[in-house]
Amino acid sequence: MLNLAYIGKQGKTLLIPSHSHPTLEIICCTHGGGSIQFDNGNSIEYISGELLIIPANIKHMNKSSSGFKNIYLHISNQSIFTKTPFKAIDTNGQIKQLLEHLLLVSAQSMKNRSLIIQNYLDLILNLIHGAKDTTKYSEFVEKLKDKLIVNLSDCDFKIVDYLLTFPLNAEYLRKLFTKETGISPLKFLLKIRMENAERLLSLTSNNMKIEEISLMSGFSDPLYFSRQFKKYYGVAPSKLKTH
Repeated sequence: MLNLAYIGKQGKTLLIPSHSHPTLEIICCTHGGGSIQFDNGNSIEYISGELLIIPANIKHMNKSSSGFKNIYLHISNQSIFTKTPFKAIDTNGQIKQLLEHLLLVSAQSMKNRSLIIQNYLDLILNLIHGAKDTTKYSEFVEKLKDKLIVNLSDCDFKIVDYLLTFPLNAEYLRKLFTKETGISPLKFLLKIRMENAERLLSLTSNNMKIEEISLMSGFSDPLYFSRQFKKYYGVAPSKLKTH
């Protein structure tokens, strides 16, 4: 299970001396830019809107001639995410927004706080995986894919309505999405909803009811959700749920 070790913002800074962390570090540049320099002589240049992902126990220095502002996220129990530092682009600022929301959630006391944080971490890492992926989609397909991900838990979200907001024929865009991703928009939305539900059901710390998991996975009807889940995974959600 992922654990939030630290999340915070940093004001305008010119230099962070060489250091390392026992956790995976994700740096989101919100203003300016700089260079991450490693002890082996390698470096990664970055600007606002880009992410730096640095594995645990790798010494690095962050420096800039003009200054930078960053959001930092440290995650423990995540040793297999990457063994090599890399940079990713935060398309449309989605990950920045999630990090800012996570920063607020981490400072509050609320019901199911740990589960909510876990979901944020899962989504952030999945989006970073996607940003690292070399597969590039056309502008409208990328926009549609992002919208589906953002609305995976919205029971009222209708793909057909959103398709009408594009300056393209809805059927053409649906076919273009299927051609580029290998799956239709409807099946893509079902896929990410089922994967979200499966993660929630598998959490040992989860004491949520099936009805709550159904809602968090975009299904207002828990019976319909259970049928879809069994059809997708071959097992009823009640059987998978960790007690």
